[in-house]
Amino acid sequence: MVTGCFTMSTHATANSDGSISDYRVELTTTSFAYNILKQNARDEGYTSVRDYVLSRSDAGTLSYDEVWDGDTVTMNIAATERVVPDRSDWTLTKDDGFLVYKDGRFAGAEEMSESSKITDAMLGSCSLHYYLKMPGKIVDSNANTVKEKTAEWHLTGSDVFTTTIYAKSELPAFPLPGFGAVLAVLALGFLVWRRNP
Repeated sequence: MVTGCFTMSTHATANSDGSISDYRVELTTTSFAYNILKQNARDEGYTSVRDYVLSRSDAGTLSYDEVWDGDTVTMNIAATERVVPDRSDWTLTKDDGFLVYKDGRFAGAEEMSESSKITDAMLGSCSLHYYLKMPGKIVDSNANTVKEKTAEWHLTGSDVFTTTIYAKSELPAFPLPGFGAVLAVLALGFLVWRRNP
C-alpha cells in the first residue's frame, strides 16, 4: 500500500479476558493503489482483493465491503467475533494487575530510505488513525491523546511504519453486586422465610 496514498482508521476494544471486540478497519486509498493490491492478489492466486484480505486475516472471521467514490475506494473490514491476538507483534496480556496492549504489525512493515524524495513524498500521503478502548483507566501509553479508558494515535508518513501502538491500563477488579442487587436478594430471602416460618 506504500505505492500510493492511503488513510487507515482502526478501532479496537480490549477486554479484561484478553480478547478484543468491535475490531474494525476502514482503509481508503486511490484506484491506482487498489489496482496494485488487486494485481498482488491475482499473483498469489486470489480472484479479488476481498478474497485476498479475508484469507490473510489475523483477526479471525471478517466481514468486508468496498465503497467506490470516483478515483477513491474505501475498504471496510470488521471482525465478526471476538479476537484473541496471538502474534508476536500483536498482543494483549495481563501483567501484575494491568492489561498491556501492543500492536506492532505496521512497525517495520517497509524499509524506508530517508534520502529518497520519492519515498518521502509517498509516505507523506499515508496516515493511520488508531482508536483503542481499554477496560480500565490507561496509566501509560505512547498515544497522541489519552482520556481515561480511551487512547488515540494519529500517525502520518514514516511514523505509520515505525510506531508500535502501546497502551497499559488498570485491570478492573471483579465487580461486586450493587446495593440494589443486595437489597433484592435480601427481599427474596425475607419472602421465602415468611412463607416457611
